[in-house]
Amino acid sequence: MRSSIVIVFIFLILTTLPDTVIFNQWIKPLKKNWIKIAHWLVYLFFFVGILALLLILPNIQNEIFLELFIWFNWLLLTIYIPKLLLTIFYLSDRIIFKYTKRKSYIGTYLGVVLSSVVFIGFLYGALVGRFDTEVKHLEIRSQSLPTSFDGLKIVQISDLHVGSLGSNSTFWKKSVALCNKEKPDLVVMTGDMIDNFATELTPEITKILATLQAKIGKYAILGNHDYGDYTKWSSASAKQANFETLIRKEQQIGFRLLLDEHVFLNNGKDTLVIAGVQNWSKPPFHCYGNLAKAMKGTECFPYVLLLSHDPNHWMAQAVHYPNIRLMLAGHTHGMQFGINKLGIHWSPAQWIFRQWDGLYIYKGKALYVNRGLGYLGIPMRLGMPPEITVITLKRN
Repeated sequence: MRSSIVIVFIFLILTTLPDTVIFNQWIKPLKKNWIKIAHWLVYLFFFVGILALLLILPNIQNEIFLELFIWFNWLLLTIYIPKLLLTIFYLSDRIIFKYTKRKSYIGTYLGVVLSSVVFIGFLYGALVGRFDTEVKHLEIRSQSLPTSFDGLKIVQISDLHVGSLGSNSTFWKKSVALCNKEKPDLVVMTGDMIDNFATELTPEITKILATLQAKIGKYAILGNHDYGDYTKWSSASAKQANFETLIRKEQQIGFRLLLDEHVFLNNGKDTLVIAGVQNWSKPPFHCYGNLAKAMKGTECFPYVLLLSHDPNHWMAQAVHYPNIRLMLAGHTHGMQFGINKLGIHWSPAQWIFRQWDGLYIYKGKALYVNRGLGYLGIPMRLGMPPEITVITLKRN
């Protein structure tokens, strides 16, 4: 309850200030009353909307309402972030005038330009960016890789969040086609197949994902969203039934789910180990994974590929196992917003995660963090497009 009050208070500050300034400076002088009324009706719509969502969101078990919720989030940010920027830059001009008695419009002009860029960016992220999948190729080298597995090609997908995309079968057909085009030896999925409900994996989407092809096998783990922890269930048995349904559907797709366990890939005298843990996270996320259990019996094998959803797991535990040479993770989405151009690699995700996107090396061990195919919370991606990763393992 206290957190809800804080959210409403922050919302009031971030919306009332720009709406009041914009009204007094640009709308109030207008003679058309309908524009003035429309201005405050928009404010009222968002204020009532956020109050309603705070009250009903924990009880929502309907996918349509959840989709409406994420679009409400996007509309709120698309309208109010540009308004807030414009207000801040306009007030900077007023402050300059107050202390120097010189009129300045530079801040206002900058505010108009910047708020317009942000508005257009949010539109692009929703209409184009969230579908503009990037296929990334990289080699990861290790002297511990068994000779027979030199050149092993892995396609990694992660964070599909199929519920957020609704029944968009076109996107999933395109994604599967991009994966199959690479002719991988392995396909791995590093968690968060769904948002909350196993029913998000409709028969059509399940059938499409089942056409993923891999020469050796397809392996998957669970992410924090796969357990149904972010909705209110009628009973513990209903939550468990949802979880078991998800397991069955992932198996129908052809994934071998690794739940704190490992499998051996044998090629002649050489063996490569694939280990997978259930979701391992730090609070406020739930922690289910048991790495010690997953690694038991792998001690004498030189190369273990670990699948773990949360990249925080790498430095917390994984690097302390000498034979975990590579860990594949997801979870961060690159915050669905950032810059990865002209040598700039930035996102708000780095304020939360030490490793949040791409390849990281520590003492000869590697971690790769995939941005995911789906999205969560806001139906957009800007500067952090959906990702399919093609990793080729090479022996030094």
